[in-house]
Amino acid sequence: MWTVDQPFQALALTGGGYRGLFTARALQEMEDHIGEPIGRHFDLTYGTSIGGIIALAVAFEVPMSKVVQTFVDYGEAIFPPKPKGKIAALVSYTKQFKAPQYRAEMLREVITKLIDKDATLNDVAHAVGIPAVNVTEGHPQVFKSRHKKEWTRDWKFKAVDVALATSAAPTFFELAEVGGCLYADGGLFANAPDLLALHEAEYFFGVNSEAIRMLSIGTTTKSYSVAFSAGRQFGLYEWMRDVRLFNVTISSQQQFVEQLMLHKLGSRYLRLDHPPSSEQTADLGLDVATEAARKTLLALAAKATSDILGEKLGPYLSHSPQMKLVRE
Repeated sequence: MWTVDQPFQALALTGGGYRGLFTARALQEMEDHIGEPIGRHFDLTYGTSIGGIIALAVAFEVPMSKVVQTFVDYGEAIFPPKPKGKIAALVSYTKQFKAPQYRAEMLREVITKLIDKDATLNDVAHAVGIPAVNVTEGHPQVFKSRHKKEWTRDWKFKAVDVALATSAAPTFFELAEVGGCLYADGGLFANAPDLLALHEAEYFFGVNSEAIRMLSIGTTTKSYSVAFSAGRQFGLYEWMRDVRLFNVTISSQQQFVEQLMLHKLGSRYLRLDHPPSSEQTADLGLDVATEAARKTLLALAAKATSDILGEKLGPYLSHSPQMKLVRE
């Protein structure tokens, strides 16, 4: 069914906390260019954490302009500004020993501004996959729309619950509950879900790798390194300080996945991202939703996307998908 001339086309959206505003803005640029929902041009969309929330919006054909505006309007409600000063920071870290930093109820409220609170994965317009970690059963899991007849479980789950599951980052939000099991952030094993989308196309749908094309969008990902001056004796405080552990995990995962995807797909793999400058990095963070962060993310996304809207993105935005959903 899928050929080099009519490829299987996937969209993969990386996790990255509030930096997902970059992803949403990039997709908005594409929708503004083609004049219709971006999901109509992909056979499959995968997304993890904030990328999972955006992937669900893609699958439900929520306008990306609405997603962007919602993230802008409610970013600081999800991630309130942190107290300044060493004493305030120490108090904040102490609280994290007993409870998550942020309220999942607020995140749920924001998600339901984009997707109806009662909508299930059976209601999506386009095929989607959302990674999470099932900590009740102790294994990674991917929630999927029913784009294969044999899959009879996930379509019953509410989309908002799936969104909370993939974004339940340890220490940031409480564990999410879906179908009687508890879940943690899918970024623990697949913050960059590109390989999962590739595997699904090859294994479950028998698509030859030569007939697969993928657009991957990041969250201003850059290499994360540690200075020798920081020492080597890192305890809990040093690893969690400025979310160092999460930054190392996200950066190393993305670089590794990108390398493998380029080996596998070559020029049929397009990665859209824009590492910030050293000065811009100081304004950004997984849980930083300040005005400076918003302006930086929006500007970087607009520039990075507009630069490749023509020749590079053209084939992706003109694609007509063949994937069909099974309806209940």
